[in-house]
Amino acid sequence: MRKRILILYILLFTIAVNGLHAQGYPPPVYKWQVGEELSYTVRWSFLHLGRLVLQVLNADTLSGRPVYHCRIHIDSNPSLPFINLHDIYDSFIDSAGFYSHIFISYEGKGDHLIYTRYDFDYEKNSVHMQIENRKGNHSIVELDSTGAIHKKVQDSLSLLYFARAMAHNKAKLTVPVFAYNKLDSTQINFRDKLSKIKTNDHKIKTLFLDGRLKFVGIAGVKQDFKGWFSTDEQAVPLKANMKAFVGNVTLELDEWKYWGGDSVFVDLKDKVDK
Repeated sequence: MRKRILILYILLFTIAVNGLHAQGYPPPVYKWQVGEELSYTVRWSFLHLGRLVLQVLNADTLSGRPVYHCRIHIDSNPSLPFINLHDIYDSFIDSAGFYSHIFISYEGKGDHLIYTRYDFDYEKNSVHMQIENRKGNHSIVELDSTGAIHKKVQDSLSLLYFARAMAHNKAKLTVPVFAYNKLDSTQINFRDKLSKIKTNDHKIKTLFLDGRLKFVGIAGVKQDFKGWFSTDEQAVPLKANMKAFVGNVTLELDEWKYWGGDSVFVDLKDKVDK
């Protein structure tokens, strides 16, 4: 039984490596964890803007390909009168290639909801785009169209998991991203260097990357960004600096499930102190 499990792990790792090599990317160092839930405080200077929760909901299969259903919740601080965000974004991400198969968003806009769905068909080099304006029990179709794509792409959420998978590498990559009905890109510089930061009341070593979004992403995120990730195989985002519609914001991990964060923080802190 143990031998069979070992062979299965080797096969899965080989599939993951080949999946990204086929796209011209370096090999990943990443471990999927169903049930993982990461919660972040979002701040603008000393002002608490809200919270962000990142989840790996389950493993699934789409057209014979194993995928992971991931979700991000964004909720603004209810005490702030100038911002009102309560959005949900879903992505079905290829388990080996870390690219998007389906992207769905639910964005609140005052008294109505904007529903967006992208279905990527890489065999037909196409993407089906659907946008609806929903209010109560009524729905108005704003867009129902098919466009051409000629490469595997990221969406606004799968891009984060791609970055996690690549965080242990050293590479400068231009990554294709499909967002807001068009194909764009993101420049990511994987530095392959340890960077010390203070987060969650610990001073620890992290994997550092930076880059530039060439599109406006989730919650108005845009332009330059910096990220610090844990050095274990889950490569958990610990802290990020980026630009949003209100200015420069900081995201910092403060709660988690299905990640050995307590031991990681302690182990890394001991190494830094020594």
